[in-house]
Amino acid sequence: MERDGLLDVLRRAMEVERDGYQFYALAAERSADAGAKDTFARLAAEEKAHYGALQRHQHALMETGAWDVSVLLDDAHTLDPSPEIFSEGFRRRLRGKHLEMSALSIGILLEKNAVEFYLQAAAEATDDAVRSFFRELANWEDGHYQMLLRHDEALKEDYWNENRFSPLL
Repeated sequence: MERDGLLDVLRRAMEVERDGYQFYALAAERSADAGAKDTFARLAAEEKAHYGALQRHQHALMETGAWDVSVLLDDAHTLDPSPEIFSEGFRRRLRGKHLEMSALSIGILLEKNAVEFYLQAAAEATDDAVRSFFRELANWEDGHYQMLLRHDEALKEDYWNENRFSPLL
């Protein structure tokens, strides 16, 4: 991938991360559930860190014309994929929890799109370091996607029933 093409991919990747950051920060601010608030805040922090790494690559590419192999993503995910993100009280009282459930659904779509974008960027990369970086980003976003999807699936039926969204049989 040529320099200008890579700069365009980085610009679009920064938009992906910025949108994710803004969305998760808003979800954290507006959620009434402490567990959801914490999880969305952590997701926002990870998206912000990804944005910073992309920005450093963009700067290096513009300044030197080369990919900066010293710019890496943090090795440790801040999110543990296994624990529940919502409190027990939240799970018992799903009526009216539209914000949090919508945030799960929107987050799933954002993360799925990010995974697809980064896998495509990796496939188009001609440099091994660039390819590796975008694959790593895809893996991080897939971790977010899997976590959100798991929680959405665990809560969806009860949420639908509590809010009378399920069709009558």
